[in-house]
Amino acid sequence: MSHKKEKNTSTLLLAVIIILLLIIAVGGFFLGKNMNSSNVIAPQIVAPEDITVTVIDDKRCTACQTSGLISQLKTLPALASATFEVKDFSDKGVEEFLTDNNIKVLPAIMFNTNAVDPGINTYLTPISSGEYSLQVGASFDPFAQRSDKGFLLLDIEKLNSIKKESYIKGNTDAKVTWIEYSDLECPYCAKLHNSDTPKELQEKYNDTMNIAFNHFPLTQIHKNAQIGAEILECVGEEKGSDTFYTLMETAFAEEKSTKSFLISEAVKLGANEENLNKCLDEGRYTDKVTNQMNTGNATFGVTGTPGNVLINNETGEYEVISGAYPTDAFETIIDKLLAE
Repeated sequence: MSHKKEKNTSTLLLAVIIILLLIIAVGGFFLGKNMNSSNVIAPQIVAPEDITVTVIDDKRCTACQTSGLISQLKTLPALASATFEVKDFSDKGVEEFLTDNNIKVLPAIMFNTNAVDPGINTYLTPISSGEYSLQVGASFDPFAQRSDKGFLLLDIEKLNSIKKESYIKGNTDAKVTWIEYSDLECPYCAKLHNSDTPKELQEKYNDTMNIAFNHFPLTQIHKNAQIGAEILECVGEEKGSDTFYTLMETAFAEEKSTKSFLISEAVKLGANEENLNKCLDEGRYTDKVTNQMNTGNATFGVTGTPGNVLINNETGEYEVISGAYPTDAFETIIDKLLAE
């Protein structure tokens, strides 16, 4: 394994183990959306050495990092003596099993008991097989139509319509586009940009890759998200793509996205304050921001930020990588997209 891959894997695994330990320590909320606290299921207790963990992976998934996830699960004291069984989507009977148990994304993790650890047990969901399911960061749809390289496919006409409504940073004729669905108030988006991942990728791939920043304002938790997105659009209208991206990077670098801050910074970049306020008062880009968010969700399944879509502009092959991943996680996918 190369140094880059080792670095990437260790970084991703550290994130996974932190999540699991937080769940154990404080009860967490990760994966809690399927929990019904009023429906308490009696614990199915088995001896530690009799615990079986079944993991279903898909070898086509570039970003699943399943082997690393398993390694970190094995470090949990409750699973130290458990038996791990790993299966691939292509194995006999696996597709039928997933369908019968209404499991739609991978990697999938099943336990033969719901008495694993007090911090995890609450988040185990019973499935038809009699096992208990826990999906950690699962997002790969094994049932979707895919290319020979395992990528999802998007109609080129649809792709072009998305790019037409976006400000493009870099060569407009690049072979690969990174569509980032983002929110100026999102701390993980700031982390992604402040780690220099966009800069490093553009330096490495130069004219081969461009970036299309699309809006995904999480208004329920980020009060400045919508107005921030609209300010970016108003600035882009007046000053163009370069200023659009400069203001976006400033917001992330300073981790500030209030209306007053963004307008002040825009004026420093040469925008006219009166024109900006008029643009905002008219709601000139309210619909555009909403439409970009809806497209991200409906077309790519984006539900949070940053939602990163890496796509080959010639073939329509794409992969979604959600979160503030390090540069080499993106490189793995881009290199595969570019491979002949």
